[in-house]
Amino acid sequence: MKGGSAMVLLPIRLVTGWMFFSAFHRRVVLDAAKLTPDAPGYVGEKFNQFMPGAILGVGDLIGALLDRPGALHAFLWTFTIVEALAGLALLLGLGTRLAALGTLLLSAGILAGAGWLGPTCLDEWQIGSLGIAGGATVMLGGAGPFSLDAWLARRWPHLADTRWFRLLADPEPRPARPLVGALAAISIGATLATNQVFHGGLWGTLHNDSVRPRVDVLGAQLAADGRLAVTIERAVGPETYGAFLVNLWVHGEDGAPVLHHSAASLAALPPSQIENRWLVKVRPGPHGLVVPLGAQARVTLPTATATRPITAGSYRIELEDVSGARWSQVVVLGEAPSGRPQVARGAGPRGAQEGPPGT
Repeated sequence: MKGGSAMVLLPIRLVTGWMFFSAFHRRVVLDAAKLTPDAPGYVGEKFNQFMPGAILGVGDLIGALLDRPGALHAFLWTFTIVEALAGLALLLGLGTRLAALGTLLLSAGILAGAGWLGPTCLDEWQIGSLGIAGGATVMLGGAGPFSLDAWLARRWPHLADTRWFRLLADPEPRPARPLVGALAAISIGATLATNQVFHGGLWGTLHNDSVRPRVDVLGAQLAADGRLAVTIERAVGPETYGAFLVNLWVHGEDGAPVLHHSAASLAALPPSQIENRWLVKVRPGPHGLVVPLGAQARVTLPTATATRPITAGSYRIELEDVSGARWSQVVVLGEAPSGRPQVARGAGPRGAQEGPPGT
């Protein structure tokens, strides 16, 4: 009877196992470029895109790794190998309870890091939540009769009686009620809490930060040569769409435009005038400036076409996307008599375009 009870978990064990093992299969077997720095499709760029909306310190961890490319590369390989080992163990039913704990923890990391993404149906949140529940279920139920754990228990009965085997690989469902309650509470608690944090799914206004892009002005710098450096960042919107800036205006305190860069002039900016911080890069495109999700860069703009000199004072920088969305930020520029640029942080609220709720 117990073996039959555990046997019903076979589909979820196999599918959960393949979901994690397939990450290794994709990155190492099918497309090795995913783990090759500077190659198109490098998975480090995907981590970069997770960062803006990550919670529970995961965003800080990703930022620290992005600042250390060697450490990021080692982390991605380690993460991939752990996913492979946990997934393969579930597929084989070997050390199944330990492997299920591993997939639960991996899913929790995925949920905290990427649960906010999903422009159509909250994809990453669903994957992370179900991964936690799947790992918890297999931890409680064991591998069942179709597993190496069960074969080992039959082959060496004395092994099955040891404490460590019962904890890590017992194929029979013998969970204590307190453990069932704790794992159920963790699974539903994580699901509901992140649903609210990421999407307002329990109360308030339903929202989805991965539907429409928004580009923020983080600050500005005024150099002695008269050029203006604007630091921009894209923290929301779909990861598959790069915001396309087609206009940039600088307005004076009186509201009059002082400087304008059109799509043509933004597209003509040389890469040397765009200083990117992260792996995901702001770059000139054929129709303006491309700003992918997670990108942060300081863009140095010529001011020769300004209607009047840009000096110390308060200015409003306005950006326009090709879709017509606009965002603006007030900055205060200081003098730069020594030739060293003066940094100004945004002084007003960031502009925002709220997207429709996800399904």
